Amino acid sequence: MTYVLLTVLAAAASEPEWVQTFRLPVTAGPPADECTTRYEVKAPRAKDLDDDAPPTTPTAAKPETPAPEPMPTLDTKALGARFDIAAVPLEPLRGREADIVRVREVFLRAAAQRSTTRLAFWGASHVAGEFFTGQVRRLLQTRWGDAGHGFVMPGPPWKGYRASDANLCASGTWLSDFMERRDGRDDGRHGPAGMDVLAMPGAFGWVQTTKSNPQGRTVSRFEVAYLREPGAGTLHLAVDGGDPVQVSADGPLGPGVAVLEVEDGPHRLRLSAEGPVRVYGAWMERSTPGIVVDAMGVTGRTAASWQKWDPELMRPFLDRRRPDLVVLAYGTNEANDKSLDPEKYTTSLRSSLRRMRALLPDTACVLVGPSDRGKKVKGNTYAIWSATEWVARVQRDVGPEFGCATWDLQAAMGGPGSMLQSYFNAEPKLAAGDLIHFTVDGYKEMGTRFVAAITGAPTDPRTWTLLEPPSLPR
Repeated sequence: MTYVLLTVLAAAASEPEWVQTFRLPVTAGPPADECTTRYEVKAPRAKDLDDDAPPTTPTAAKPETPAPEPMPTLDTKALGARFDIAAVPLEPLRGREADIVRVREVFLRAAAQRSTTRLAFWGASHVAGEFFTGQVRRLLQTRWGDAGHGFVMPGPPWKGYRASDANLCASGTWLSDFMERRDGRDDGRHGPAGMDVLAMPGAFGWVQTTKSNPQGRTVSRFEVAYLREPGAGTLHLAVDGGDPVQVSADGPLGPGVAVLEVEDGPHRLRLSAEGPVRVYGAWMERSTPGIVVDAMGVTGRTAASWQKWDPELMRPFLDRRRPDLVVLAYGTNEANDKSLDPEKYTTSLRSSLRRMRALLPDTACVLVGPSDRGKKVKGNTYAIWSATEWVARVQRDVGPEFGCATWDLQAAMGGPGSMLQSYFNAEPKLAAGDLIHFTVDGYKEMGTRFVAAITGAPTDPRTWTLLEPPSLPR
C-alpha cells in the first residue's frame, strides 16, 4: 500500500512548514480485532513508579474527621422530600451582555452550517473524564452536525483515560507528562492540551471511530501533534492496518503536525514510535460543516496551569486550530487549596486569563465554576464546602475583565448542599461517592444544562433534532 505526501503549492501555501499532509488510499475500514492488550504509564523521570495517575482531585475527608474550618452542615437523615433536579431552574450565563452575545454568535454561525465550529475545553477532572463534554458534544452535533470527535490522546496519559464516542486501545509502556507531574520534566512543553505521551519501544496506541453510537462513526482526517526537537525519533502512523507513514520529529525545537487524509468513513489510527517522540494528541475530524468539541482536561489541575505552559510552543497550535469558543472549567481544586483566599485567587486567576488572552485575544470565552461539594464530619452530619461559593464569586468578578462570561456549576446543580442531595436523596444518584464528582447521569445532566446556557436554548436540548429550525435567541 502506498501513500502520497502532498507537496503541491496550494497545500504548502495554506499550511506552515511544520505541517506534513499525507493522502492515504481507500481502505476496507478498521481491523476487526478488539482491544485486549495491557499497558502501563510512568512519569518521565520515574524508575519504578507504580502510582502513575495524575494527582486526583482531593477526596472528601475521612470519616470522623472534623471539618478544618467553620462550614455549614447538613444532617442527611433530615433531607426531606426526594431531590428532583428537574425542579432546579436552569442556570444562565452571567456577565456582560457583550460577552454573552459573543458566545451566542458562535452558535448562530454554527446554525448556518457553512464551516466547522470548534469548542475547546480546558479544565480539571470534570473535563478529563469526558462525560460532561461528551454530552455537550452529542447535543450540539445532533443539532448542527458531526464534524468529528475532535481531540483525543492516542496514548494513555494516565490509567483509565477514556473518551466519549471514540474507541481507544494501548499496549506496552508509555511515559506521560503534564504540568506539575510528579517526576515530570517540568519544562512547560506540554502542547495545546497541557499533556504529552511518549511510546516506549514496543508500545502502541490506537484511536478508532465508534461502531454504533449516533456520533463519532466516521472520520476523514487524523491530525497528530508532536514536539520536534534535536535527536527526536520517528513516528509510525498507520490507518486500518495499511503501511505506516513515517514522520521524523528530529529537527529544531518547535511544533510538528502530521495530517492523514482518508475517505470519510470508519477508520482506526495506530501510533507507535522508533526513538523518543513527545506526542501532544490527535484530532479526528471530518470535511463537513458541524461541531467539534476538544476536551483537554487534566485531573487535579487549576487555572494556574496556564501560567506555566510554554506560550511560544502553544501559540502555533492554537493559531492553526483557533477555537470559536474557549471554555475554562476550573475551580474545584482551587476551592480545596488552603493556601488560597479570595484575594490570592483573584490575582492568580487574572494572571491565567491574561495568558489565555495573549494566545486567544478575540475568542468567545466561558468560565465554568466549581461543583458543590460535601465533606463528612461525623455520623450523618456532613459539611458543605464553603470555599466553593467565593471561588465562583471571584470568577464572576474577574471574568468580565477578560471578556469571559461565567457559568456557576454549583448553582446549576441546585446550590450549596446539592451534592449531598444528589448523592443521598436523588434517584438515580447524580453525585459520586466522593461527594466531589458526578455519576454518569449527573455529568449528562450538567452537560445538558450547560448547552442550554451557552446556546440560550428556548427548548430542552434533549429534544433537539436536526429537523428543527436553525435559529437561536440573541
